[in-house]
Amino acid sequence: MKKVYYPLAGMNYIIDDLAQIIENKVGDANEIVLWLSAQVNCFPHIGTLTNFISAFALAKHFREYFEKPTKIVVELLESVTGAEETIDGHRYYKNLDNVLTDDGTQTIREKYLPYFKEILDKLEAKDHVKYEIRFFYDYEKDPLVKKSVIKVMNNFDLLKNILDPKSSEIRLRFPCPECGLTEKHLWKTKIKEITDESLIMDCYCPNHGYFSAKIDKNSNNKFDMNVPLRYLVKILYLLDSDKVNHTLSVIVDGGDWSGMWPLRVYMEPLLKLKYTDVPSIIYTPTILDWSGSKLSKRMYVGNQAYREYLKEGLINYSEFDNQYGKDGFETLYKEINGWVNDPKKFIRDYTIEYIDSILCHEDITIL
Repeated sequence: MKKVYYPLAGMNYIIDDLAQIIENKVGDANEIVLWLSAQVNCFPHIGTLTNFISAFALAKHFREYFEKPTKIVVELLESVTGAEETIDGHRYYKNLDNVLTDDGTQTIREKYLPYFKEILDKLEAKDHVKYEIRFFYDYEKDPLVKKSVIKVMNNFDLLKNILDPKSSEIRLRFPCPECGLTEKHLWKTKIKEITDESLIMDCYCPNHGYFSAKIDKNSNNKFDMNVPLRYLVKILYLLDSDKVNHTLSVIVDGGDWSGMWPLRVYMEPLLKLKYTDVPSIIYTPTILDWSGSKLSKRMYVGNQAYREYLKEGLINYSEFDNQYGKDGFETLYKEINGWVNDPKKFIRDYTIEYIDSILCHEDITIL
């Protein structure tokens, strides 16, 4: 029989309920909004399921604990790399809406989106927590998002080595309006003009030449951001939007984004920009492979990793029911809801072997 131990770690020493993580910030907020994000570039895997089920369980718990309405916003990133190519020694990419599947019948986003919606619909029905999907190119139309982008770019020299010590870049990128090709690294994309209210960039496409792109409250140019910039802009946006809407936004992210990442990408820039507020973030358990590394979507998509030893249902949601039966989702749901009700079970990571044992109903002793 397998034995599971729950030693205390970190926040477990100062809380006995996960709601206490945000209790000092709820105040007179009219609503608690939990933010999820995911790339719709492959099938959801067990890490995605863990993150989504955790967020809905947290929303349900916060609604009961604080007696305030809660909802979930799911930011789905169709702006990320769908296909990449090198031209004249420089890397370019097209996003998920500009790349078709192998059979040419639909875009990458169109192929995988239904599986994400199926999970979200199940959780909405079970927990009676409403969710809304916000695609990245819709999210970036918000004037407060644009304001946050301009604020960061106005502080380019102050922030570039914090956000990207390797390359000293802040990668705000614009797809070619003709073909969608986008510079991966900023070879020819440069700031042309910038004020507190607007930003004009000179951009380049190897197929269609130079073009100009603008960001202001009335602009319609699509833009993309690399991960550090996207995270920082989101933080600035949520801090501002909470003040406007009298809400409390809580980012629910996987535990692999905790540790040094928020200190470097959120906290240092906020200090440099003289903010006195910090974001509310709750990190869900990371699902680890046998070696202690996180289960990686990038490794699965790009290198076909894990297939030699993991069950397909764990890395491909479309096979989950075939692997674990119709009660598999309910088993995982009950397990994760148990974590949310007991912080020492939530503030830790789990191996893929543990998850498989739970789904296979193996005998486990909790100590």
